[in-house]
Amino acid sequence: MVNFSFISLLSAVISFCAIFIVFGIFNKVYSENYKKPWLFIGISAIILVISEIITFFFQSFGFNIISISTTEFILYFLRFVTIVTLTYGLLLEYMILRYYKGKFVKMKFIPVQEGTLGGDLDLNVNTGESYYSFKGEEDFLNNFTSATKKGFEGFLLTEDSPSEIRKKYKLEKTPIAWITKLQGGVDETYLKDNIDENSDIVDPLQLNNLISYIDNFLEQSQNPFILIDLNLLVRVNNFAILSEFLKYIANKIQRYNGICLIRIDKAAITDLQMNELKSFLKII
Repeated sequence: MVNFSFISLLSAVISFCAIFIVFGIFNKVYSENYKKPWLFIGISAIILVISEIITFFFQSFGFNIISISTTEFILYFLRFVTIVTLTYGLLLEYMILRYYKGKFVKMKFIPVQEGTLGGDLDLNVNTGESYYSFKGEEDFLNNFTSATKKGFEGFLLTEDSPSEIRKKYKLEKTPIAWITKLQGGVDETYLKDNIDENSDIVDPLQLNNLISYIDNFLEQSQNPFILIDLNLLVRVNNFAILSEFLKYIANKIQRYNGICLIRIDKAAITDLQMNELKSFLKII
């Protein structure tokens, strides 16, 4: 009997530790929709702790709730509720993984809002549309920052260091893809100083990876707003391939009712290439 009570106490302690782990994961998941499974899993752990504590006192000290039969019924009921709650949480998690493939693919590029002030955007744009412009980067980033504080979930693809962007524009949580050709031999301290948990380096030649990241972001976002600095991508990629890449992004933006702004220097493309962009992008 003593051995069984010790196992119950040990189970309660382990379950109690599991609560901290589960809610640690819960706090790491940015999107509210993706927190629900971990909420139910955490609740099941809490119920299990209660059940095992009651079992420990019941077996060790003969503690009863009204009567032995009532105590046994409560224990069976708590375990049943634990199994049901845990199964429901795992089912929700499975559904998310099944239909929202990007959830664990690239956690750094998970949609998150900087604020929920609301109000109109400072740009004359419509949801479901993609735009290009020759405006300066600072103008665009100010507009982008404003959008992230008005309920939009931003994703920035830029040639500039994420740390510099965050300091200058006060973007604390917005995911940033640093489009750069930095090689593997770069000093780790330099990378650590410029990259945080919500940003990462993206090779400008790996357009398929960019597509994957953008797809994952759009699948999980409620109000997506993507800003792309196209200059380096234009310089290192074949324009025909890049054009197909942009067409794909424009179609995705339309499907997910988001907004995409593409900034490019006028000197970086020819008139013929500009006409190609005009066939599927709007100018702003």
